[in-house]
Order: sequence, then C-alpha cells, then structure tokens
Amino acid sequence: MRNLIPNMHFQQPELLYALFLLIIPLIVHLFRLRKFQKEDFTNVKFLKKVIQETRKSSRLKKFLILITRLLLFSCLIIAFAKPFIPASDKALTESQTLFYLDNSFSMQAGNDQSSNFQRAKNDLLKGLEGDGKISLFTNEKDYLNRSVTQLKEEIQNIELSENQISYREIKLKGDNYFKKFPASENHLVFISDFQNNLNLPLEITTENINYHFISQRSDRPENISIDTAFIENSTPETVSLSLKVSSITEQEEPITISIYNGEELLGRNTIQFSSERTSEVSFRLENKMIANGRIELKDAGLKYDNQLYFNISDNPKIKVIVISSQDADFLNRIYNEPEFETLNFSPDQVDFNQLNNANLIVLNEVEKLPSSLINNLKSVKEKGASVIIIPPSNAEGYNQLLNSIGFPSFTQKVENERLITDISFDHPLLQNVFEDRIENFEYPKVLSSYNLNSDNTILKFQDNNAFLAASNSAYLFTAALNPDNSNFRNSPLIVPVFYQIGLTSLKMNQLYYLTAEENMIDIPVQLGKDQVLHLIRENSDIIPQQQNYSNRVEINTGNIDLEAGNYTISNDNNELGHISFNYSSNESELIYSDLTNFEGVKIYDSVEDYFSKVNATTQITSLWKWFIIFALILLAIEMLLIKFLK
Repeated sequence: MRNLIPNMHFQQPELLYALFLLIIPLIVHLFRLRKFQKEDFTNVKFLKKVIQETRKSSRLKKFLILITRLLLFSCLIIAFAKPFIPASDKALTESQTLFYLDNSFSMQAGNDQSSNFQRAKNDLLKGLEGDGKISLFTNEKDYLNRSVTQLKEEIQNIELSENQISYREIKLKGDNYFKKFPASENHLVFISDFQNNLNLPLEITTENINYHFISQRSDRPENISIDTAFIENSTPETVSLSLKVSSITEQEEPITISIYNGEELLGRNTIQFSSERTSEVSFRLENKMIANGRIELKDAGLKYDNQLYFNISDNPKIKVIVISSQDADFLNRIYNEPEFETLNFSPDQVDFNQLNNANLIVLNEVEKLPSSLINNLKSVKEKGASVIIIPPSNAEGYNQLLNSIGFPSFTQKVENERLITDISFDHPLLQNVFEDRIENFEYPKVLSSYNLNSDNTILKFQDNNAFLAASNSAYLFTAALNPDNSNFRNSPLIVPVFYQIGLTSLKMNQLYYLTAEENMIDIPVQLGKDQVLHLIRENSDIIPQQQNYSNRVEINTGNIDLEAGNYTISNDNNELGHISFNYSSNESELIYSDLTNFEGVKIYDSVEDYFSKVNATTQITSLWKWFIIFALILLAIEMLLIKFLK
C-alpha cells in the first residue's frame, strides 16, 4: 500500500486503506439488484433484434462508467494520502537544524555594496522556508523554535555586537539543544568569518552532529584601527595626547586622523605607516577639560574601530591623613601636590571629621592607640578608605587594631636582622609598575620585626615571612621603618609601594574604559541615602551597580550592556562628570582560520550555496495536485459517458 509507484511515498499512507471500499461499486454494478417483471408485448419477434442491440450498448456504457468511477475514487483517495517523490533518502530522514549566526564586529568587513553580515542576513531571509520550526542563535541571544515568519522578522532586527563566543561555547549550545531530539539527524550550521579568536580545535568530532561551515569572509581584507590613546605628558598649559594606529595591510597613502570635543575640531594630522604597519602620532592640546572627546579616522575596512571616545577631566586630589608620633617627612614627600592633599596629626589631636573624609590614612609608628582611634579607623575602612599601618618597634598593643581591620595578630617578635628579598610583581598593587622584574638589587633590611600569618603578601623577607601584607584596602608592615630599625626609607621600593597604595585609594578616572570589562570607578561625591548615580548618553539612561561610601561612590560596569561613547555622570539632573567607553579592538585583526583541514565538515562559500545544496538533497515533489487533476478529468469523462453514450 505504501509504494503504489516505485520511489513514491505518502505523508498519510493510512488513508490508502480506503481503496478497499472500491469493492462496493463493483458489487453494485456486477449484480443486478433490481428485479425485472415479465410482461407480454405484441410483435416481440419484430423487436427482438432491437432489444439485443440495446442491451449490448447498455452493458458497455455501464462498464465504462464503472471503470471511470473506480479510477475517480482511487485518485481522490491517493490525493488525500498526499503522495510525494523524494529527491534522495535524506528527504525521508527526520532531522533538526540549528543555525549559529556570528554577529561580531569582524563581520562588518565586506565590499562597497554590503558587509559580510548583511549578506548573510539577506541570504537567510531568502533561504528560510517551510511550515516547521527553526532555531537560531547569535553571540548574545537565542531564537529557538520559531516559525519561519517570526524568525525572519527577528533576523531583520539582529545587529552587530562586540560579543564573541568560542567554538566550545557554540558546540555546548548545540549539544544542549539536540538532547531533545535523540532519534533525529542533527545539523549545526556555522555562519561566520571564522576568525582565529573563534578557537576552532584541531579536530572536530562529527559522530552525533553534522557540521556545516558557511564561510562569510572577505577575499582581500583590509582594516585600519585606532588601538589606544594615552597622555604622554602634561604641563599646566598643554597636554600631549598620543595615539597608536595599526593596519592589517600595507598602506602607501597617508591617513588623516582628527580629534574632536563634541563637534569642535581640536586637531587634525596625517599618519604614515611603517613597514610593521603601525604608526604613532601625538597631538598637543590645551590643558583643559574635554568632556566629549572623539578620535576619528576613515578607512574601507571595519567601521566600529574608526572612532575612539575619551574625556579629560580635572581629577580630584586624594585626601591623605598621616597620624604619627614622630617625623613623617618621608610620607609628606611622597604624598604631595598635585595628586595628593596631605594633613598630619599627632595621635592625641586627630580631627575625626577630617579622618572620616580621608581616602587614605597612614598610621606611622603610633605607640599608644586610643580606643576611639581604633573604632574610627575600623569605621572609616568599612566606608571604603584605605589604611596603611606601620607599627612601632614595640607593637604589643596592636592586635586589637589588626583584628578589627581584617589582619591576624602578630605571632612573635624577631630580634634578628632580616633582608627584604621577595617582590610579588603579579600583585594587583604592583602590576605594570616595574618595566623589568628586578632579581638582584641591594636588599633593604630590618633589625627587628614581627611574624605574621598572611597569604596576601606584597613584600617578603628572605625566610618567606611577610614584610608588607594586604587585606582588602588595608596594608600592614611587620616592622618599624624608622632609620634606627630599617633602611627601607632609602630603598628604591619605598616610592612605588606607597605611591601605588595612594593612587589605588581613589580610582582616578581614565581617558576611557572598555565596555566588555568589569570596571570599578570611583566618583568623588557624597550622596544622600536614596540617591543614585546615572550614566546618560543621548536617549539612554543607565543606573549601574554602585556602592555608596562616605566621601565617594564606587560604580561597577560589569553587569550592564554598554555601547561605545561618552557618558555624563549625573545625580538628580546634576552633572557630576563624564566618562568614556570603547569597544575592545580584538576583532580588528581579521586573521581567519583555515577550514580545509577538517574532515567530515561540509564547507560552503555562502548561505545561498548552503540552501541550494541542502534543498537539492532534501527536496520532495508533491503529487497530490496531479491526482486531483486526474480525478476532475475522470469526473468530466463520466459526465460525457452518461450524456452522450447511448
């Protein structure tokens, strides 16, 4: 019943059992159900020949009508069973297809008419068809089990994004999706330019999933990008802003680059690339606030990396309180203008109002600690201030203070000389401070010190005991730094260590931040209990995650989706400052993976090529319309037989 014609299949083969009902008209026509009554008629002999001829004609007519009706009902039954002829056996296999559409910024590459991304979208809109459900996902959003009409509408709204997921993440999504269809043949379709940062493995296992790679890349990629900007030096009158620009191809002609503050042109220059395809250029600008800075160039490559947003603001001074029982000139020489504003107090004359507003508090060899000072130091640290503790030679009364701010107690006092030999270069405090990792230098020493059990150490003695330890925003030396006990004040380490602690006590605003990173930014402002900071740009108003301290607010941008641009920091419509964000330039290199070494993976030149080849193997030819046409023809033949055949 399932194969009346070779290679013909039916979507509803169970309806073919209705063909057995054709026996009913056969029975009706083969047996005369009507009884004939015999009547006498004159001149029967005369009519005998005419009667015999009429009976033969009637039998032929009934036989032809019977055949026509049987064929008519057969065609109708077969039409309702929906017959079709598949192009290949794959058309009969139950399968599931999941599309991955790469919408990272590198897909902006292309020709003058359209980008690789736009061509992929257009080909998808043309190729998607049918009545079933289709699933697709991008670098940041999933579109699962959508109808063709619904998915086409959503595809038109997909935009480029800075997000880029790896092959491992794509495969994991595919595995999770195909778990719902264990009996089907699964196809995972990659639509991407296959940059190296996709991290394709050396081998791809194709046991459970059939992989289809659609390469959307430019044959001759070219791109110029603004990599970074930084302030090289500054004076009270001018600022020297340096830029680094790179190109992935050789550039013979110079490129024009401009700097704006909003719509105001601040400077314009041309750059010529070296043989390494890089260039650096500097702009000398007036030393004044630039709230909406923008660096801009034009090239035929990617568009997203042709602008770099920045702002130059007046950084507030870091407030430092030094509480000392003796000479603290070495601290005043480090914490001086213009970055720092330093106040000195003796232990018994501390201005607690000033203490509560400080960003950094240095407790320098104070021998007697009043309980009021301990409580205030604990409170100020909890509100976000940084604390440096330099103990005196006799620090027996320090354990209460140490425990209150997160340190363990001193374990024992060591009266022997110890050298400071180990620097934790990877500690966040010292990252990017030293150009080279110095191994051999004149080690500073101490004559007496304390042992401390701490895992977070910055400087260590030769016996691996801590000399400088950290606990969140608190820093503890384990020895007195006065000249009678140590020569650390004369060491080249003292300035970078104290200076870095001072700078980190208030995170200065940078020229710009990267949108994809978790940025912790301090805004020196005092807010009320129910007040919050807003980041405002054009029509967007964003409230970032934030922590309110006594004299500053720390905002965290790690949990929000930011666009590149200049933002205004405001509170209750009061403008407090400006901040700039840029996309990472990781997508700018346009270095593509080689797809020729993957066995079992089908490679296509375009989305259109994929649909053309897949449709050729999965296409079916529907025949039900033909059987309806045959039924109508047979119905017409039956009507003609009834009317004209005597």
